[in-house]
Order: sequence, then structure tokens, then C-alpha cells
Amino acid sequence: MKCENCYSTVEETHSYCPHCGQKMGLGRLNFKQLLNDLWISFTDTDQGILHLIKHLAYRPGNVAREYVIGRRQSYFNPFNYLLIMVAIALYFIAQFEITALDYSKIESNDKELLQFAFKYFNVFILLMWPINGLLIWLFFKRHNTNYVENLALTAYLSGQTMLYHILALALFMILPSLLNALGVIIGLLISIWYTLAILQFYQTKSFWSILKIVLIITLSNIISQGIIYVTFQWYKTSFI
Repeated sequence: MKCENCYSTVEETHSYCPHCGQKMGLGRLNFKQLLNDLWISFTDTDQGILHLIKHLAYRPGNVAREYVIGRRQSYFNPFNYLLIMVAIALYFIAQFEITALDYSKIESNDKELLQFAFKYFNVFILLMWPINGLLIWLFFKRHNTNYVENLALTAYLSGQTMLYHILALALFMILPSLLNALGVIIGLLISIWYTLAILQFYQTKSFWSILKIVLIITLSNIISQGIIYVTFQWYKTSFI
């Protein structure tokens, strides 16, 4: 038989191509196969999204480090993961804005800014992804990584952060009265997890490295808030 992916000759007894790993005898794409591929992409115990989520929860930096040094078949692609999570989070944020946010207690200008930030949430996340990668790369430049490797790290971190925000939004919708307190607690936990990820990625535990990460997080927040505010002012001037 001929492999339909790499065109190598494969014995009929083989279920998978020994050269590229694709399953033999797939035939034309159909709806059943599409659903099956989608299910496998989430549940595959070797490299599916659930496998990735589990490992990112407690060893995020190690996952990113293993990916950039060559273990590409072990984990779901970081850039695809980020795009998927941003899309899912956008849906949940829209639901959260409708059901849990009380705009009546917010001043008019702040209300417009908040609505704008929610509306273009996915755009701002994708804008901050390369900026966060650049910040980490610059602060840890002596560790001999390149910018693209840091983009892979921040893609994993941004995607997983979106998952945490989805879970947080679900909790906020259940307990809207605890919005402010839960927001502070979840923000702190994510910051600690983010710090752990960078320490793992660069295999360091120094106090100086922790201080640099705190500065990275602070700068990232300032830059993101600045981008939102500047683009909001431009949006109001140009389209309203």
C-alpha cells in the first residue's frame, strides 16, 4: 500500500505508516472521521489537549521547555492551543457580561471602557502574547533562548491562563456577590503559577529571577491596560 500522507510503500499488515505515523486506509474525509479526529485531539493521552492541560497545571515551564528542545510529538501545539482557548474564553466572557456584570454601579466612561475591553478581549490577548514573549526573552536573555522559543512558552501560558479565566468566570456567574474577592484571589494564584512556569522554563530558583518575573508581570499589566485605553480612545474618536 501507499501511505496517503508521505507516499511511502507500506506492507498491508501495517495499521500505521512506519515512516510518518499516519493511520492507513483513511479514505475520503467524512463527518464521522471529522468528529473522531476532533475527539482524539482533545482526549489523546499522549498529545491531546486534556493531556496538555493536565501537565500545564503543575509543570507549565517544563512542558514548554520540552517542546522547544524537540519533544514536539509529546504535546499539543502551543499556538493552536492559544487560539482554541481564546475562542472558548471569548464565548464565556460574552455570557459573563450578559449575566453577571452589573453596569448600573459603574460610571459612564468606565462602563464604555469595560464594554470595549470585553468586546475585543480576544484581540488584546493575541496582541499581548508576543509582547509577553518579548519581555520574558529580554529579562532572561542570558539564558541562551531565542525569541521564538519564548513565544512558544507564552502561547502555552496565555492559553492555560484563558482556561483559568473560563473556570473563574463560571464561578463568578454562580457567585456574583463574591466577584471582587474572588478576582483578587484568582489573580494572585495565576501570578504565582506564572512565576513557577518561568522558573521551570529557565531552570532557576534564584531570588533575582523571581524579582524579574514580578517586574515582567507588572510591566505586562501596565502595557495591556495602556493598549486597551489608547485603542479605546482611538475607537471613540474614529467610530463613535
